[in-house]
Amino acid sequence: MYRNNEELILDDRMNFVCNHGALGDVITSLPAMIYGRQRRHPNTKMNVWVPGWQGALVGHLLAPYGEFVIHDLKEFPFDKVTRKSTEDWGGGPVAINSFLYNNHTRNRVSMIDFAFSCLLDSAPDNMNDRCYPILAPFGPRTIEGKYILIPTNATSENKMFRAVVMRPVIEWALGAGYQVVLTGTRVSHTQVEEANGLRPIVMLSEIDTLADLLPRCIDMREKTTLLELRDLCGYAKAVIGVDGGTVHLAGTTATSIVYAMTTTHPRHRFIPRMGSAHWKIRYVTPRDLECAGCQSSWVLSYWDFTKCAYGDNKCTYQLYPEDFFNALKELNL
Repeated sequence: MYRNNEELILDDRMNFVCNHGALGDVITSLPAMIYGRQRRHPNTKMNVWVPGWQGALVGHLLAPYGEFVIHDLKEFPFDKVTRKSTEDWGGGPVAINSFLYNNHTRNRVSMIDFAFSCLLDSAPDNMNDRCYPILAPFGPRTIEGKYILIPTNATSENKMFRAVVMRPVIEWALGAGYQVVLTGTRVSHTQVEEANGLRPIVMLSEIDTLADLLPRCIDMREKTTLLELRDLCGYAKAVIGVDGGTVHLAGTTATSIVYAMTTTHPRHRFIPRMGSAHWKIRYVTPRDLECAGCQSSWVLSYWDFTKCAYGDNKCTYQLYPEDFFNALKELNL
């Protein structure tokens, strides 16, 4: 803020805290941090607190957009009394990318807009302000030739890339002359609360049921860091997957993306790049299923959307391979 052409500076530091530690949630929080960095005095110290396993990636993605200092989330004092009684942690105003005592479901809002609201108490002015950061450079290329990358894991049954859907997609890619690179992990670094504390999320996958196709693919599961996974996404001709962290990570590159959604609609979980929600990306949703996009449709429903209200996860079976093929053709693959 200015008066008499002189800037009013109330704080010399700011703390952005990523309490939602899932990879996709953290990436959707980065546009708000960049917006804050670019609109505050350059001498303002911007501290970013993220889970330790994401620190190198987040620092790398943010570096082209200004100076940020990355900290390990486990060292942040969430207790407000502790924060006020000592500044051993650094001190300064704190903004967390979630609401405390959270009982809502973020069901009818873009995750980017949600982060803007939580971190900046503001809303983005346009799609450019919402864009994922894509300027960070890549490391060396490790897989030669043209390939399509497919993340194989899911954090819940209703976000599964089912084998019956994945098989024809892999066969199409191989038949079109692409190598297929499979990525994933069995246990996530992201932790969830339970009665006795925190536990890592056990990842789900049906890729091992496609035993006849596995030898024809390049299996990079359990073999990359997050930065290396981003490199794999960045050098790919396309990334194809159901809503999850790797699809959002691909959104920090200029690679084409086929983004399948089950519990949400594209208008609420879009990946914006180059000022558009559709730049080099196509969205695939279930066909002929009234409950598809349940999280985007319900209002004031405090349901755990990692679970299917009907118990059959039908949306994951009504993703049609032909829609993936058409999306790839529209992306000139």
